[in-house]
Amino acid sequence: MRFNLLFKTMDYARSFTAGNTMNLESFLQKPTVILRMVSCFCAMLIFSCILDKGYDTRGVCEYHKHQGACDYTVGISIIAFFVAILYILLEYYWDQIQNTVTRKYVVFGDMSFSAFWSFLFFIAFCYTADMWRKTDATALSGHTKSNLQAGIAFSLISLFLWALQGWLAYKQMQEIQNNAFDFGASHDSNPNPYSSTYSESQAFPPRTENADSYQSPYTS
Repeated sequence: MRFNLLFKTMDYARSFTAGNTMNLESFLQKPTVILRMVSCFCAMLIFSCILDKGYDTRGVCEYHKHQGACDYTVGISIIAFFVAILYILLEYYWDQIQNTVTRKYVVFGDMSFSAFWSFLFFIAFCYTADMWRKTDATALSGHTKSNLQAGIAFSLISLFLWALQGWLAYKQMQEIQNNAFDFGASHDSNPNPYSSTYSESQAFPPRTENADSYQSPYTS
């Protein structure tokens, strides 16, 4: 009896693990998840490259000694990194969010943040590219130059990545609104679905017996 219980427990654990593995694989293959992971990776590269070689030994930014160029780019990339992770988690638990209003808030937040951060990365790209143009690259090491140029390049890539996320969120918002409208229209068109299949006239057919022709059994 104990061995049978042990074997059943092992079979359940094996099937549970296999089911979660399949769900995780299908989740990681979703285009939106792949896009968010790439955005997260690019944001990590930006602040890693600048924090590694973007400042000299005195803590001064190497982008033409302009402190704001490094601080601004590092700041928005760190925020983008954590927000991308947050929306990956929300994507994973999306099916558990049944409330349509909550889904609208999540998608609207995604759309607004993605569009705004795409604009911020555009500013970061222009800002760092202009400061790099004015920087004396001959005084920098090869590793430092590579990191500063990588920060500029991945800022440009992040610009398009977050813009694409904002567009996908906008399309998803339209889909949620259309589904809610279709659901409401189907209920408004037939407020009582049982009225068409059941009526009083069908349940109780009219009497055809004439009252005058009725004869009492006690009459002779």
